[in-house]
Amino acid sequence: MKKLLLLSIMFVFAASAFAAENPIDKGSMIVGGTAMYASLGGDMYEVGEDGSISTITLTPSIGYFVSPGLLIGADFTYTSISGGDDDEIDYSVFGIGPTVAYFFNMDPTRVEVKGATYPYIKGFFMYGSLSAGDDEEEDISGDITVTSFGGRGGIMMMLSNAVALDIGVQYNKDSYEPDGAEESTDGTRLQIGAGITAFVW
Repeated sequence: MKKLLLLSIMFVFAASAFAAENPIDKGSMIVGGTAMYASLGGDMYEVGEDGSISTITLTPSIGYFVSPGLLIGADFTYTSISGGDDDEIDYSVFGIGPTVAYFFNMDPTRVEVKGATYPYIKGFFMYGSLSAGDDEEEDISGDITVTSFGGRGGIMMMLSNAVALDIGVQYNKDSYEPDGAEESTDGTRLQIGAGITAFVW
């Protein structure tokens, strides 16, 4: 009985190992993270005479390839928002949301994974909340709900058979809605950044 169980487990792992022919094939998974810098615009970012606000976003990600090239996953985001006159703005946003991405295999006959490049496009939605930093002078009354959606385009450059350098450009459409407010405040972000992604295949 033990031998039969052991053989069954070995068969499952063997089937999994040969199920994917490359990192973006059906059955593969990714675990990664990116760091991005944003250029901001819209009414929500007009602060004082300077009005200059910057954001840094850290985004851990997970995903599963449901078919060759097609990834379904989730992003977990932390965004630091700072700037304005005399650095009067100091906020943090935490969020989570689903993602859908498609990876293009530019050379399907390629055998060597290391050195391969996989361009991709990605769509996402994020739901989260905003909190003020310790040095924030402005009083925030009640909760502020943050929603964001947008798209990203980039490339995965395989540094090894399982690890890739991720470089991309991302567009966000943000909406901030204080608790009890009749309407939200909208703005946009154009971000560029890089990260590391691990493929399990």
